[in-house]
Amino acid sequence: MRYSLKIFINNIRYLARYNLKEIDSKIQSFPNLSNFADLLPNEIKNDFDKIQPPIVKTSFETLQILLETQKSFIRFGDGEYILMNGGSIGFQKYDANLARALETIITSEDENLLIGLGYNYFRMPPDNARSPWFKYTWVMKNYPIIKKYLIPNKEYGATELSQIYAGYKDYDFKAHYAGLKKLFADKKILLVCGDKVLANVQYNLFEEAQEIATIYGATKHAYESIGVLKEEILKFPKDWVLVFALGPAGKVLGYEMFKLGYRVLDIGHSIKDYDAYKRKLRMDREEISKFFAPDE
Repeated sequence: MRYSLKIFINNIRYLARYNLKEIDSKIQSFPNLSNFADLLPNEIKNDFDKIQPPIVKTSFETLQILLETQKSFIRFGDGEYILMNGGSIGFQKYDANLARALETIITSEDENLLIGLGYNYFRMPPDNARSPWFKYTWVMKNYPIIKKYLIPNKEYGATELSQIYAGYKDYDFKAHYAGLKKLFADKKILLVCGDKVLANVQYNLFEEAQEIATIYGATKHAYESIGVLKEEILKFPKDWVLVFALGPAGKVLGYEMFKLGYRVLDIGHSIKDYDAYKRKLRMDREEISKFFAPDE
């Protein structure tokens, strides 16, 4: 009886904090997200107050950390969790060694490495987000997978740093990209990316860099050639900043280079994101789908 009373009191506290009618009205406009409605009662029943979200900085705060320190940055998103859980994604098939390497990275406690997690994974979708409910419902379904890799009291950066224009309808885009450009300004940049990443890019995010060189990997399943790519990178001295846009393989390779003393910035989609912003592309559902698909 005492336990049932505790659950009842906690439910009342939850309902006092969250307007479920408002949430339900939003859900009705996204008919494919029934899993959210199905899981919500269980959240309440299981004492929602005990769920402690990780400490994830905003994209702006993450950028400031990278500007003010020499920390390296490696991001994790849906694809990495799928791979760590035994699945494959469009541009990288499952590999047990890759999965173990990703697990090592995401649980690293090196103070000079900032790990990026989805900022919007752990809070209600903001009003200015594009496709706002996808991340939230994906996390609710996969939270047991995500939770096992979280480190209590660890400070994380925001994965969304690399996809601001693709992710938000309204944002201080000008300030964001000015900060990104400043991150690369007057530095020697080695870009390690898929061989199609730059194919359709018209605007150069690295135009303020002192010098830039590029090493290309495969657009799909780049992990298979990670050894060759590593040999190419090692030809460059450690005063070069390594910028990765090579999916999960780039994170593993970036981590190896970080351990060898390079500064590594895994910026993923930022190259295309800046280009889309400058071209003023209309980021509707079709364009967003193309944005996150393998480059062709």
